[in-house]
Amino acid sequence: MRQITYLFILLCVATVGLFAKEYERVLTEKSSVQTALAINPDVLEYVQNLEYAKERLKEAHALYFPTVGFNLNISKFNNAKPGLISGENSQTLIYLPSGKKDLYWSTQLSVWQSLYTGGVIRTTNKLAHINLSKVKSDENIIKSRVTNNIKTIFNECLYHKALVKFYDEKFKISNNPSLKTKKEMEILKYNQEVLELLNAIGLDLNTIVAISDNLEPKIKKADLEKCLLIAYQYKSEFKSTQEQQTLDGLMLNMLYMQKAPNISVGVAHQWTGDQIVGDDTNSYCTLNLNVPIFDGGSIFARIKQGKIKYRKSTLKRAKLESDIRLEIMQAFLEYDFFRQQAINSKLLDKNSKYNEADIELIYNLNKNYLNLELAVGVELDSY
Repeated sequence: MRQITYLFILLCVATVGLFAKEYERVLTEKSSVQTALAINPDVLEYVQNLEYAKERLKEAHALYFPTVGFNLNISKFNNAKPGLISGENSQTLIYLPSGKKDLYWSTQLSVWQSLYTGGVIRTTNKLAHINLSKVKSDENIIKSRVTNNIKTIFNECLYHKALVKFYDEKFKISNNPSLKTKKEMEILKYNQEVLELLNAIGLDLNTIVAISDNLEPKIKKADLEKCLLIAYQYKSEFKSTQEQQTLDGLMLNMLYMQKAPNISVGVAHQWTGDQIVGDDTNSYCTLNLNVPIFDGGSIFARIKQGKIKYRKSTLKRAKLESDIRLEIMQAFLEYDFFRQQAINSKLLDKNSKYNEADIELIYNLNKNYLNLELAVGVELDSY
């Protein structure tokens, strides 16, 4: 009994080894989609866009906090009169007294806080939040497209795989050379679609894979009004255009805010002398008001540009709604046509024993079902 058990284990190991030798991966539709969402270059690019948007939000949040600065200056001078040092590398003016100094130290610690900016900081944070939401919607769009593309190519693979099996069985019975030729043509097309699938997933094109699923008809209950309702509620393209319209509206508000006064308060303490912390110290607390008065009319031109851009977003959203409605209705009509044909052909009663016409019908049925899912923007099985 023990010898039989050992023999069975060795047989299993040998089978696994042989399988690993022939195929590096066994792909199903589900695993293909999961792998693509993890390594597809288009998806990874939008993941980086999402991280970038998160950092922009952190930057916007930081505007609420005070700005703390520290300045250290070491100078050697011979001044007949007192002077000031300013430049790109110095954020504060450095005062140098009259006289001659081999080494003169100046250190300053300052804190500035914005009190009123006309709503710029609050609007900037709203922009960052909406931008993050829009990037998430754009990421969902590309994920939906990648998912649908994988499923579509996978359906192509299953279609050619089913035809290869069909022609092979027919050839064994009739030994007709034309069937052998058709089989070889379908093998070629199958291999081409497998390469297309590998490229869409993001795997190396030399990866040896096997397609494990079989071609089965997607005969689903579909209602046009329900598809339209789901699309209006969940389709990421709708959300993205709505968020873009909101962004353009906020940017227009930001342009109006450029005419508002800015109020800030600052405190600083400065040490000057021959040492880093000398005996002479200065300190101040200041309230600063800045009121823009005239800039040659450029702000009014920018406001007009913002209004035009906002109107363009509104028109784009209206056009998108019309286009998506048309796309859904056309996709639904095509799918419903093939669904009725599949029902009339009683495909579900044939228990996978399909003829050539059945295989063609199932392929078209599934293809149009995937087109309907792409038009709606979500997987219909989820709703």
